Amino acid sequence: ASVTVISPEITSPLEKPRHCGKISHSPAHYLSSRLKDAFLVIAATDDRTINCRIAKDASKLGILVNVVDSPAESSFILPAILSRGDLTIAVSTAGKSPALARKIKEDLALIYSDEYGDVVDIVAKAREKIKRKYPSLEKRTQIWREIMERI
Repeated sequence: ASVTVISPEITSPLEKPRHCGKISHSPAHYLSSRLKDAFLVIAATDDRTINCRIAKDASKLGILVNVVDSPAESSFILPAILSRGDLTIAVSTAGKSPALARKIKEDLALIYSDEYGDVVDIVAKAREKIKRKYPSLEKRTQIWREIMERI
């Protein structure tokens, strides 16, 4: 998928992805015609009127839309995501409080450090061995409970 930011200016958090070629920037004001080839749109301006217009235009065109400050106008919401290798934790407040979701994500980040990505890989290898050695689901469940109590 290609990601295009349509905005007269780009914010500093988006500079690095732009320089790495992960996103492109179209330095322009919003026009509904810019949505014609979009599959998904995120309305994240600091102007409530423009966000509302983007939502209406996207909806008319059958395009998925997320309005960051209005879950009611959105056809989908985005959870706060914490990633540690193959471990992914999503936190959602159903769009009611993104700040609370972000706070919970930050709290979880203190509990689940980067090493948990490695833990997932180690546990995956152990899982295969345990499945081969213990055909009984009941026995495997008991073993995993004991292992998880130590992590």
